[in-house]
Amino acid sequence: MCGRVCPQDRLCEGSCTLHDEFGAVTIGNIERYINDKAFEMGWRPDMTGVRQTDKRVAIIGAGPAGLACADVLTRNGVKAVVFDRHPEIGGLLTFGIPAFKLEKEVMTRRREIFTGMGIEFKLNTEVGRDVELDELLKEYDAVFLGVGTYQSMRGGLENENADGVFDALPFLIANTKQIMGFGETSDEPYVSMEGKTRGGAGRRRYRNGLRTYLHSSGRNARNLCLSS
Repeated sequence: MCGRVCPQDRLCEGSCTLHDEFGAVTIGNIERYINDKAFEMGWRPDMTGVRQTDKRVAIIGAGPAGLACADVLTRNGVKAVVFDRHPEIGGLLTFGIPAFKLEKEVMTRRREIFTGMGIEFKLNTEVGRDVELDELLKEYDAVFLGVGTYQSMRGGLENENADGVFDALPFLIANTKQIMGFGETSDEPYVSMEGKTRGGAGRRRYRNGLRTYLHSSGRNARNLCLSS
């Protein structure tokens, strides 16, 4: 995952001691190739030495924290059951990062691997709506909360509540769901940008949102950036 979404040019590759004379080692590309090649050749986690216990843990949230918890528990013989309100695992990896930056097939394949390890997923299931937390506390030996923040930050700017101004996070999530063929929700409505001019104070985030839309629709939209 890090080989795809981390800004290697500013971190490890940017600090590479070979950078000035020969060019940095392309760490991100190497990580990505090794992972893709391993899966292509059939690599899967070896679970043959795992001794199963009678413990069960409910994990709320199928983002990076929840998935990491489920992975470690399963490798130690604990039954992990992951609940998430979204229709696919990954959290913001899946729904917050546009498809041109992180291919969604990566998380689909990861879910298949996790399922093969014995992790159980209950998707489209929101704790507090579809199942109560008290029920989980009674049914499972422990409950892990990995729900993330999912909170867009406001800048305190004038007219940021005006019509046609959208928070970046629900905008990106709704557009990504549209690309993946999932329906919209009331708190994350899909916003069509067809034939509209749009501006953003955070250039990268808003440009990513526009590219997500254009990738999904192929229609015309104009981009106006307010920052350099």
